Amino acid sequence: MSVFSEPLALLSRLVSTPSESGSEQALQGLLLEELSRAGFAAQPVGDGLVARIGGPGPRLLLVSHLDTVPVGQGWSGDPYDGSWRAQPDGDRRLVARGANDAKASGAAMLAALAALAPRRAALGGELLVALNATEETSNQGMRDLLAAIGTPDGAAVGEPTGLEVVRAQSGLVVVAAHFAGQSCHAAHAGRVPHQNALLAAARALAPLPDVLFLEGQHPLLGRSTLVPTLLEAGQRHNVVPDRARAVFDGRLAPPHGSAEALALLAERLPSARLELCSERLKPFETAADHPLVRAALVAAGKPAAIGSNTLSDMALLQGVPAVKVGPGETVRSHTADEFVLASEVLAGARFYARFAELCFEALR
Repeated sequence: MSVFSEPLALLSRLVSTPSESGSEQALQGLLLEELSRAGFAAQPVGDGLVARIGGPGPRLLLVSHLDTVPVGQGWSGDPYDGSWRAQPDGDRRLVARGANDAKASGAAMLAALAALAPRRAALGGELLVALNATEETSNQGMRDLLAAIGTPDGAAVGEPTGLEVVRAQSGLVVVAAHFAGQSCHAAHAGRVPHQNALLAAARALAPLPDVLFLEGQHPLLGRSTLVPTLLEAGQRHNVVPDRARAVFDGRLAPPHGSAEALALLAERLPSARLELCSERLKPFETAADHPLVRAALVAAGKPAAIGSNTLSDMALLQGVPAVKVGPGETVRSHTADEFVLASEVLAGARFYARFAELCFEALR
């Protein structure tokens, strides 16, 4: 029996190997070695990996990520301890960085791969399980994966959703508003011409509401928002700044895009020069009646799909029918004492195996 048949033991090993985003090589090597030992066809993809079983037919991708955010402060114990602790209700809890986001999904996907392997010839398609690098930072791992495998016929992205099926995800747009001024020595500000860019920015920003809303409302994701999150001006205390920069974080629901966000900011900040800094993580949606969504709902035992305002590699699967679903809860992500329950991981493994079976039937 391989380690992939025991998702709880596998998850212990995963969290015991640090893999902060950009430093996934050790964990990648461990998994590639174990996959080879277990007889699975697997290959490195950048600092991530992909394993596959099956044959001709639809290609279904189960994808999560190896990397984590930094540990941070406030932990009550070792953030890389792989020990499961018994709970009063009989469940077990694993407290570790990455346990919830998203190594639980990775362990459950690999367990599903192992469970389906004996029936690989009868799957009716090819199942790919990929664990990407840099999901928490640049999403380069997902771009590397798609370049290596091509476009799949369907996908499930493993993130902590409580096994709720997410079929719509907000996109991210980052916009900078630049304010220009004229500098001078602070000691001479009372008698020489100048224009303080810091104050120009403050005056322009002060009338704004805490949140700017774009018109319309998505039925699952709610309203698209723009929020100012950074304000920068000046480098020395004795120089009146001639430049200031405010950054806006936009969470956009379909069908909104960067053009609408820029138009709203141009209307509210006419004195600023606007710069589109990022729009690579676009809004994503799969139709409610798509067979892949229906298969996910049956496998999860859920009545309807939901939306999610948090980001994931699903944003890069534009044009591919996909859902985001996995064990754990999103509110635990990126926190001190992040944890996952044994029952959640085991349920996740059962879900991914059943989902794959139903998807191959639905996508034929």
